[in-house]
Amino acid sequence: MEQFTVEEFQRDFDALFERVENGESFKILAPDGKAVIITRVVYDVTDSKEDWRDFWFNEQSLCDI
Repeated sequence: MEQFTVEEFQRDFDALFERVENGESFKILAPDGKAVIITRVVYDVTDSKEDWRDFWFNEQSLCDI
């Protein structure tokens, strides 16, 4: 997985975010050593009985780095 520092990601945000929207995932490293993964998420709520807002507060939105 390709990785960037926070500064690199901020500097090239538009281009990198477009790559995420096209399906790529990246690891973003903070100066203190913490990291996050940014990835494209497709969540179809058009025919869901669940409220889409619940997605952001449940286990589906968590991942291990």
